Amino acid sequence: MIRLILADDHTMVRQAIAATLTSQGDVEIVAQCGDGIELVEAVMRQPVDVVLMDISMPKMNGFAALEKILHHRPNTRIIALSMHDEPEYIEAIRVAGAYGYVFKDAATDQLLQAIEQVVQGKMHFPDAPRDSESHATPTQPLANLTRREKEVFHLVVAGRSNKEVAQLLAMSAKTAENHRSRLFKKLHVKNAVELIHFAAKHGLLEA
Repeated sequence: MIRLILADDHTMVRQAIAATLTSQGDVEIVAQCGDGIELVEAVMRQPVDVVLMDISMPKMNGFAALEKILHHRPNTRIIALSMHDEPEYIEAIRVAGAYGYVFKDAATDQLLQAIEQVVQGKMHFPDAPRDSESHATPTQPLANLTRREKEVFHLVVAGRSNKEVAQLLAMSAKTAENHRSRLFKKLHVKNAVELIHFAAKHGLLEA
């Protein structure tokens, strides 16, 4: 029996996922959480085989919750749920320590496959964008950023400090700061707050 903690701030979505998983017979939902703080507290109370978590949650977003969970329980295997299919966004979640990434509109079979693979110690991440619209074009807001700058963008928007960005992307603090400065300049923002506003305006916050 796979013991799993499920976190999603949308009650109906969370309950639907829980019902689907438990109907398979080999998954036990030991806790359901509606925000990041509840999730961290649930994981601290009891170790589980898998944590299946939405990235966009109130009180504490997915990146922050992931970091806290792995700090206290480093062997926790986490699968992130999101609608984003940008390779840089998925990579940012991978380097943050998640074991897997599943799109919210994925088929049940794919979700179950991801859980089974993660329990076996295997990674489960999408290989490529789902359609041609995912590729950068001049009209997309991040089209002029390099791959590294896009990774930094998503981490900064998620609330990561310059030191944390450097650690997650295996670079020096100075290099991280340089990437951060360049993306600020390219996007015409002055600080992280304006960057978050930029992300919200263009629909680039976690979904």
